[in-house]
Amino acid sequence: MELALKILEWTAGMAALAWFCWWRVQRSDASPGAIITKSLVTAALVYALLVHVVPIALSPAAMAGVPLLAGILLILSRMWRHEIVGVFADPLGDMIDGGKQQIEAKPYYSSAEAKRMAGNIPGAIADVRAELEKFPNDYDGRMRLATLLAEHSEDLPGAIAVIEEALQLKELTDGQISYALKTAADWHLKFGRDSESARLAIERITTLLPGTQAALHAQQRLANHTSQEMIAYEDDHSPIAIPEFERKLGVRRKKPVAPVKPDINAAERLLRDRLAKNKNDWTAREELARLYVEEFEFFERGLQELEILISTPGQPKAEAVRWLHQKADWQAKLLDDVEAGRATLKRIQDMFPNSAAAHRAAVAIMHLQPASKPQKKQAEE
Repeated sequence: MELALKILEWTAGMAALAWFCWWRVQRSDASPGAIITKSLVTAALVYALLVHVVPIALSPAAMAGVPLLAGILLILSRMWRHEIVGVFADPLGDMIDGGKQQIEAKPYYSSAEAKRMAGNIPGAIADVRAELEKFPNDYDGRMRLATLLAEHSEDLPGAIAVIEEALQLKELTDGQISYALKTAADWHLKFGRDSESARLAIERITTLLPGTQAALHAQQRLANHTSQEMIAYEDDHSPIAIPEFERKLGVRRKKPVAPVKPDINAAERLLRDRLAKNKNDWTAREELARLYVEEFEFFERGLQELEILISTPGQPKAEAVRWLHQKADWQAKLLDDVEAGRATLKRIQDMFPNSAAAHRAAVAIMHLQPASKPQKKQAEE
């Protein structure tokens, strides 16, 4: 039993010593080679200390052994002074800063940005590429490189290739994927004047991120996408010729011209056609609701269109809150139904409790009033 206890004590002691040495090596700033050299020198000194110096210090010739013993201990303390201090200082430092002894390495693009601002675009590109060689998984660096290529070097194919590389990175967020593809679409329209490539880039958002807010916004953009005909019209549109200045223009009498009323029926048909192509076109449905309420005075139909927007699942919070405020405003000022308007605002508090939108809705509920008499008279006129 005593032998087993001795073996256990020695095993536990050696394990504790090995763990302590490993812990100190991990916390040390010295290189592995320096630590190995110090360890070998220490082993030699300890061997000499135990085999030669200690017996001399314990013998009648102790006067010769004590200086040797002190000298070796002084050498050891000088060699391991940082580690000895760290034994006591590191735990205290860990209590203060949470044990974050190392600063995470990250790329720096300040030099590239300075060169870009100075007009040295090739130098800026070289600096960004140098950082990406050290940090190949840096999304921001790749988007920075793509921007330099597209907007400063007129190299759209190179920029699109860099964006494709960025999309292959692991652990990208939905926002990063959406931003990269929307940026590619913007560049296809701005620099390539290519509507089809831009449309494909936006469609990839709906494919890669189905059911997300990014996909919902992408659908809205597709519903109002710039066609190739619109691009051709912008490119070929001739400038407006300014007529020659007419003398005595101020003293001429002009015949009153009645303002041209918009064809609201044609506007309704156009908006309905847009919704037939894409039922999730927020802009078209909101414009249709406003047309019904403010032009046709079909209040109930306008409120129904607005309610479709509000009740559609997955709508962004900011848009839903804005539509609810608009509905409450119409109910109070056009239908003269303040209670219905307050009930609509109360829905904001129920949908988004304890939020800034809920607090703003509470304030709006207290101040919601029907339209004043001048406002009603102006609306009737």
